[in-house]
Amino acid sequence: MSDSEEANRLKSRRTDWEKELRQFPLNPKGVPAKLKQSVEERIAMGATPKRYTGGAWAAAVALLLAAAVLVAEREPILSLFKQDKDELPFDVTTERSVKVHWIDGMSFMSRYGEAFIIQHPNMDVETVNSPPYDPQKDRVAQYEEMIERDKPDVVYLTMDIYRELADKGKLLPLQTLIDKDKYSLAGFREGVLETLRSVGGGKLYGLAPEFRTEALYYNKSLFDKYGIPYPVDKMSWEDIFRLAQRFPADGEGDDRVYGLVTNSASPYGTAEAAGWTMGLSMISADGGKMTADTAAWRNIWQFVADGVKKGWLYEMKPRTGSISGIDYYKRTPFLTGNAAMMTASASIATDLIEAKKRYNLADFAWDIVTEPVDPAKPDISSSYTFDGVYAIPAQSANSRDAWEIVKLIHNEAMAKKLSLQYAGAVGISTRKSVSLPSNGRRMEAFSILKPDPAFSGRTDRYTLLPREAYNALSAAVTEELKATAAGTKNLDAAVSAIQQRGQQAIENAKAAVKP
Repeated sequence: MSDSEEANRLKSRRTDWEKELRQFPLNPKGVPAKLKQSVEERIAMGATPKRYTGGAWAAAVALLLAAAVLVAEREPILSLFKQDKDELPFDVTTERSVKVHWIDGMSFMSRYGEAFIIQHPNMDVETVNSPPYDPQKDRVAQYEEMIERDKPDVVYLTMDIYRELADKGKLLPLQTLIDKDKYSLAGFREGVLETLRSVGGGKLYGLAPEFRTEALYYNKSLFDKYGIPYPVDKMSWEDIFRLAQRFPADGEGDDRVYGLVTNSASPYGTAEAAGWTMGLSMISADGGKMTADTAAWRNIWQFVADGVKKGWLYEMKPRTGSISGIDYYKRTPFLTGNAAMMTASASIATDLIEAKKRYNLADFAWDIVTEPVDPAKPDISSSYTFDGVYAIPAQSANSRDAWEIVKLIHNEAMAKKLSLQYAGAVGISTRKSVSLPSNGRRMEAFSILKPDPAFSGRTDRYTLLPREAYNALSAAVTEELKATAAGTKNLDAAVSAIQQRGQQAIENAKAAVKP
């Protein structure tokens, strides 16, 4: 082909590539190879003289100058289209699918999947449900079987399963993907990534979009009525117990007042929560021995028994069947204005607002402070849990596509959408810039405290017990504390009985599993 024929061929393609250029951003990650070639060819054409008349002269001069720049700056311009070896390309044209494991596939599609498909029309999302719970099977082994069988590209894990799979090398470390994609982790709340890395043995194997904590709700109207100072952030359980003791508990019916309602609404649950905050457990690390007879535990037993005896600690009565309507809101005295304080999650704030709107319940002033803390660790939340961790199995053949959907799940726009849509019912965003709707209350109390890898990474020792043994321990604590409250046993005898009955439950559980 002669030089003149080649020039004509290039000139004839000028209009085509310029139109195509308008359709694509000047983005080194997203320019097709064909368009890159067209740019090279256009630059090779240089500036062809052409006569202009009248007002077109200025445009001709501008075009000539632009052509000169194109020729002079050929390499800098073409460098826009060169792929950085450290960048992570994402194919936006090839039709394919990514497979995601979640609790329920339909719910995942509603929350995240449909948004991903809208953002990436060439992609489809397949879902895999969690394996059915079977108490006779090891839960981690069930997840390993699911990963091997269904080959998901993204898995949604509880912290204990995340820890086990990471330790076994079943998950893909994310740092390489993060570095190549230049993905910023700066937007996550303090402690989130540190906890995930710590539980992962020092490496980041997953990200978590939401967390849950408890806080202390308090009835300002009752505090004002009895002239008792409001609770403040970072009080200890002992501080809260002593505050609750100051409220009268001798009323009846609508006049009955409780100083404290805990999330579990039971003597056993209250003691367990206080112990957990202090780093205590009633059983040893291997689940083989009771450890309830210590000075730290005795202090907790004393307060809980006093609460049962004097009536300032609320205990929920056994219920059968489902509840709805106004009875749903009457299930706890704090929602009806009959309790001074309550430890609970962010969802109770919604219940308080709805109870007033629908049934004129919760017609009192209230606010929120942080949950009780260990005085030795006043900035740490002991109830901080992640709803789940999104990770990529090490065996996934589509890790790049998997990373794209993990990013969408954790982006700021998605976090804001879900926060407004669910108002804390699905957890609190791990993004610093996203807060719960305040409704004039201190909702930040749920996020003031930080997670601690020592809490998130430690095994809940009570899960080492079979259900029957756990139920026996719970019953022993409740019955012995009530005996103390009734005056039929002193505290020493009750604690000794808790220790003995709990140990017997452990021994019975061991005997039941022997061949």
